[in-house]
Amino acid sequence: MSMKESTIRLRMDFTGEREEGARAGVARDGSLGVDTCQDGQRFLRALLALGLFNRWGLGDIRPPAQWGIHTLVAYDITVSPRHNRLVLVTDVPHNVAPYLLPSCDGGSALPGLRLKEFCGRHTYVTHHLPTGAELVVTGNHSGTWSGNRRPSPHWDFYEADKSLTATERAQLKQVPAMSLDAARLLAGLATRIASRDPRGRWAIGNWFSDPLDRPGWHNDGSTKRYGKQLWGAGDCWTLRWNGFPYTRDVAASLTAPLIGVPGASAHDAGDHLYVRLGRATLSLQGLRAPRCGARKRSA
Repeated sequence: MSMKESTIRLRMDFTGEREEGARAGVARDGSLGVDTCQDGQRFLRALLALGLFNRWGLGDIRPPAQWGIHTLVAYDITVSPRHNRLVLVTDVPHNVAPYLLPSCDGGSALPGLRLKEFCGRHTYVTHHLPTGAELVVTGNHSGTWSGNRRPSPHWDFYEADKSLTATERAQLKQVPAMSLDAARLLAGLATRIASRDPRGRWAIGNWFSDPLDRPGWHNDGSTKRYGKQLWGAGDCWTLRWNGFPYTRDVAASLTAPLIGVPGASAHDAGDHLYVRLGRATLSLQGLRAPRCGARKRSA
């Protein structure tokens, strides 16, 4: 097996992608390519992270919570990062796309995202006006698509010729400035929502379950278990959350060999963990995994 084929297989093990998607994403330098992308693509991913990881339930409500896209972490989504686009693979693309794409009807949306084309019956190709980056939602498990453009089903999404609305401009203005290294860390959170260690040492589980079935029960029946808050400015950012995943798992996904953000390192501050990249820090304040390595027993 060639070095490239080995890299593709390894990426599949970490991300859960099919071969076609992993092949499209590995980098020319021989790395897995999860964080190798254009600058605009990186900032799109950082904005997506702000939308995914802000939700009511942890005190102050940060503006991105009002975008409403935090619900997406309740879906099984395989993320396939590419150099020039971010591909979200899901069994329910017609459910996921409306959370991201602004429309005349209002509702949840990533500010500035526009429908570029709808291919076949399963794929939404979108363009983000502020960053120039491309995001794709597809129901094709391969992470690839083809076919002629068709009218999008059921919804009146804004298309590429629709300029930013006054509401979108206000929403984007509320996002604090972030350093390049901080953007890399936030983007890394967005691309790793379904990642896992092939050796079973950590797993993210789309932020709602533990694929490794470790002991502990973190569902008290209240909506607070879904609480998330990602906020900061410049080089300093903090992510707080209730429920899964475990704090060390999130830190490992960002710093582990091969899959981690290049140059990032994890540190234990006692009451929380933090990840450092250059001068940027991301404080991680969530649940600690049980020290016991036993699995939960089936009922």
